[in-house]
Amino acid sequence: MTDKKRRQFVTFMGASTVAIPVSALVGSRAAFADDAPMVDEASAAAINWDYKAESTMPDQMCVNCALYQGEADAKGGPCPLFPGSAVSTTGWCKAYAPKPG
Repeated sequence: MTDKKRRQFVTFMGASTVAIPVSALVGSRAAFADDAPMVDEASAAAINWDYKAESTMPDQMCVNCALYQGEADAKGGPCPLFPGSAVSTTGWCKAYAPKPG
């Protein structure tokens, strides 16, 4: 392999190692979109976590859960347990854990 071809190969491989993780990051941003559909209580994931859109415990709601990643004043937001969907701020599931502090 000539010196020039070796340099091109090394440059290409270096660019590829950056492009692949960046493309994965950009592709996963859809899970955090504001217009993500709300979790369907009849879905397998919701049933698995006993998710309810309306909590029966006023002190335990998605909005004050450590897993909730949305804004407090929003109707809903992302949760890592339900990728690609939004949970209701007034919802609850058995993975509830209070936010620290």
